[in-house]
Amino acid sequence: MVEVQSQTGSPKPMVIRRCTEVPMAIGSPTASEMTRRRRRRSRLMSNASSVVSAAAAGIPASEKHKISNNAALMHMVKATIGGGFLAMPEAFHNIGIVMGIVGTAILGLSVLNMMSCIVRFSQILRSGKYVDIILAEQNGNKPVANGEGDGNDDSKQPSKPRHSNELVLPPMDYPDTVAAVFKYRANGRFARFAPFARNFTSASLVATYYGVNIIYVCIIASTLKQVIDQFSNDVNSWTHLFHGLSIRWYPIMCSVLIVPMGMIRLIKYLVPFSVAANACMLGGTAAVFYFILFGDDSKNPITPEEQAKWVVWPATRWTLFAGSALCSLEGVGMLLHIENAMSRPLELAGPPAYTLHRSMVVIVVMNSVLGLFGYLRYGDRCAGSISLNLPQHNILSIVIKLMIAGGILLTYGLQLTVTTDLAWQGLRSKVGKSTDGSDSDDAAKDDDSSPKMIAYYYSMRFLLILGSIMVAVAVPDIGPLVSLVGSVGFSLLGLVVPVIMETIWYWSEEDDDDNQEQDCWDGTTVTTLEPSVTDAGTTSAVDGGPATTSAGAAGDGEHKPSSRGGGCRRAIRHLKNLILLLLGLLALVGGAFYNIRDIVARASGDGSPAPTI
Repeated sequence: MVEVQSQTGSPKPMVIRRCTEVPMAIGSPTASEMTRRRRRRSRLMSNASSVVSAAAAGIPASEKHKISNNAALMHMVKATIGGGFLAMPEAFHNIGIVMGIVGTAILGLSVLNMMSCIVRFSQILRSGKYVDIILAEQNGNKPVANGEGDGNDDSKQPSKPRHSNELVLPPMDYPDTVAAVFKYRANGRFARFAPFARNFTSASLVATYYGVNIIYVCIIASTLKQVIDQFSNDVNSWTHLFHGLSIRWYPIMCSVLIVPMGMIRLIKYLVPFSVAANACMLGGTAAVFYFILFGDDSKNPITPEEQAKWVVWPATRWTLFAGSALCSLEGVGMLLHIENAMSRPLELAGPPAYTLHRSMVVIVVMNSVLGLFGYLRYGDRCAGSISLNLPQHNILSIVIKLMIAGGILLTYGLQLTVTTDLAWQGLRSKVGKSTDGSDSDDAAKDDDSSPKMIAYYYSMRFLLILGSIMVAVAVPDIGPLVSLVGSVGFSLLGLVVPVIMETIWYWSEEDDDDNQEQDCWDGTTVTTLEPSVTDAGTTSAVDGGPATTSAGAAGDGEHKPSSRGGGCRRAIRHLKNLILLLLGLLALVGGAFYNIRDIVARASGDGSPAPTI
């Protein structure tokens, strides 16, 4: 923790501890101070999902246990091994061999570009001139115009060295970063949309990761059906009653295990399950690669027609591939949590390590290899999860299936906790108002440990678990669900929203980082407001609006790029964003339409998944 003690003439010194201002005065706090404390506590409670997400990936939450760049790379890779990753062979079935490799590379580059923008924007917002503005707004004060104070501005933060263990301000989660870009960039033109942007991003996160929970239920149910059908062939045994049972019954049967796992709330009880789940998933994935590369395919080789599918037509099926691939390539939900745990967070998307770039290379290669060789091994018989294609009459393959299903089951509680904590943020205030219409007992409303609030929370959690099971009963096929979640959720979170963020960030020529402040990646320090803005600009705040900084011509002449070069960069950037926006919207609209159509068509039948060997 960084502490800066002010040396002013005031008898009440302040201690600035990162972004928290602690008065050293003696006496009871005022009503406004109590309100600010409750709001700060509410923001801390809202970050519970961030802590749980980090725990799900095995990321240490303690400040004493920061991770290295290589460890961050492994966490990024590990976060992609799941339902979307195991669906890559079916994704290749929808686009063909050549276009599958090319499409995976294109989507990987697009996702890398947008994720690096998210990291960069979050880091710049927590450094430089934004520090004073955000600190002043959090503390309920207005930034003092430069030159009007006494020369000893307590809100000034010291310059941070490039390889510092932490940035000036604490980490932001994804919705807060989106809202901050709307609020502080483009001279505040889009500030009125900041609350909507935060709520929309949070709602998209809830819907997307709740869809992942539904996919988990479907994988567990499908695996259980395969195992039970295999061991219930004997007509003389009572187990034969379960042979051929419709898959729609299996999510209900699995609820005996899913409900207890989903109701666990405390992180200290969830982390051991996460460790066991990671071991099961990694071991199961390695065994799947073994069966694909070295398994006996003499009994069921793919046909020459399947081998000749270099490119699949019509192109409308490519949107199904885009949805499944995005579900496997995206890690936007874990991105900023990994950055928070790094000892050198600036190297996640910057020099010299470029950890995010290296991790995306590994992720793209792994997805391409699994998709290519999985399709060459099983052809059009590829199931929504490649584990379901493993031989049924093989003890090792049964063990691998159970390992993967067990790993997914152990991850269900952590994945659901992320969803429930985001949903609880929106429901908590409404529940508090409904239980007590007056404001006389605000402390009781803000206390999540009260019996009523606990009852409401667990009721909401149980309903979410029940909802995921019921959706899995109605739509038991995994493939369309994976593609639908990727098409809608990850297209919005990984392409559409970041494109809008970058467009607002570089809305006009004067918004270029080179004209305002030193970029986090370009130099050796993270700059602050201290001498440059004092000489060249004035920071101001308007009631109800964002604070902005306008730089004068005196200090900017030598830093401004040429108008021709800046105009070319802006034109190329906006053209790139337009292409990515069209790609995201195409995957969103087309994938949603065709996946919902397939889901409705298959739901009208018996719900059996695609046949497997």
